[in-house]
Amino acid sequence: MAQVQVVRNSGKQWLALLALIGAAMASVLWWWSHRDDPAASEPVAATAPATATVAALAKPVVAMQSELPSTEAGLVAQQTAAAQEIERQPAMKPITGPIKERPAFVSEVEWMMLKGVAQQNATPDVELTRLVNKLRFMKQLELWQSMEHSSDMAKRQMLAEQLLEDLPQRVANADLDKPEAQKLQASLLKDAVSDESSRKKRAETEARRLGASAAS
Repeated sequence: MAQVQVVRNSGKQWLALLALIGAAMASVLWWWSHRDDPAASEPVAATAPATATVAALAKPVVAMQSELPSTEAGLVAQQTAAAQEIERQPAMKPITGPIKERPAFVSEVEWMMLKGVAQQNATPDVELTRLVNKLRFMKQLELWQSMEHSSDMAKRQMLAEQLLEDLPQRVANADLDKPEAQKLQASLLKDAVSDESSRKKRAETEARRLGASAAS
């Protein structure tokens, strides 16, 4: 569907966190494959092909290597298992309040990285909840986009409804700017509401919600 391509092209900026996690994951995998080399004991920033920011995120993961799987395949399996949690619960709601334990849709590596970023904030508990919910939203969006040609319209509708519900909060948190959110909203409504007349009424409601969040 054409609207999905529009969303993908316009959403690069606010997908930065997911890209950063992916880059840091690559850094960790690089370290893992070289962990027996003498240089592997040096700081990650000096050895892994990563930026300073990515290296900073990877450091706590490398430091906690005893808690990670013993093989690269194990690390990849953890990432896959976390992604599959969203597939099993496509209508997963945002988490409210402090997060004390790793949610199932967040892999061990992602959890360590998000906690590391949150600790740099003045209110780490609040920041961790925000980051976890942002990651959940991005994974739900990624799943919805990947189902572009799927016949499972019930799951697409569930995902679209949840993403629409969460969209104003993403704007309020500056994860999306208003023009990007409006494009995404129009695409999601096509899956959320099949009847054109009902969709127009729903679009008015969602536009008001989005406008209120952008103004807050």
